[in-house]
Amino acid sequence: MFFALSKILSFLVMPISWIFILLVASFFWKKQSKRLRIAGFAMLFIFTSPLIMDGVNNFWEPPILLTEDIPECEAGVVLGGFSSYDTISNRIAFRFGSDRFNQGIWLLQTRKIDRLVISGGSGFLLHPELRESVYASKYADEIGIPMRKILIESESRNTRENAIETKKLLEAEGLADEPILLVTSGYHMPRAIACFEKQGLKVIPYCAESYRNESGIGVESFIPNPLVLAHWNVLMHEWLGYASYWAMGYV
Repeated sequence: MFFALSKILSFLVMPISWIFILLVASFFWKKQSKRLRIAGFAMLFIFTSPLIMDGVNNFWEPPILLTEDIPECEAGVVLGGFSSYDTISNRIAFRFGSDRFNQGIWLLQTRKIDRLVISGGSGFLLHPELRESVYASKYADEIGIPMRKILIESESRNTRENAIETKKLLEAEGLADEPILLVTSGYHMPRAIACFEKQGLKVIPYCAESYRNESGIGVESFIPNPLVLAHWNVLMHEWLGYASYWAMGYV
């Protein structure tokens, strides 16, 4: 029941679904067909507008932490969701969100942090043994990252559990009272900050793959872009997740 409901909600929060529903309805509701089509195309324009998206991203995402402003911390925490495991080729497969991992490795290699926590369990229904932090740390070892510098949190399956399980790990290492660099995608950072601070951790946000536009308005700001529509889908799902966490008292 919950699975089916989540799928329905996922469909309904996507702007592409709203546009599709309006245009399909215009063929059946003859009296309002013109208005429905105008509304559909207006919505298509709004949700493909880089200018509007830039404003939303600049409001939602925390500011980008400039290189010269990055403080040195004992630990940095990279949240999972940046990779999967290809059981055919028997190797890690990076995907949307992989900048989280790359930025975490960069922070470690440039000595901005002394230890890197990779937080993430299994997202597989059929392969619960494939835990993201485990195979990601194995990849790090294979490319020459010292394993003594990496801490693995492999129990969590969502952002709230990331925070809970990471706190346990940091407490075991005597680092729970120290500020940590929190590394996740820009669109996901507000929920991540709220979850980690809810657990009493001191976090400094380090946004990966940020969509903030700090360069101002240009010609491209007024040209419809289909990639903007795709990012709206990501944002809407994130806002739904944040609202759900707020309703359940997780943030």
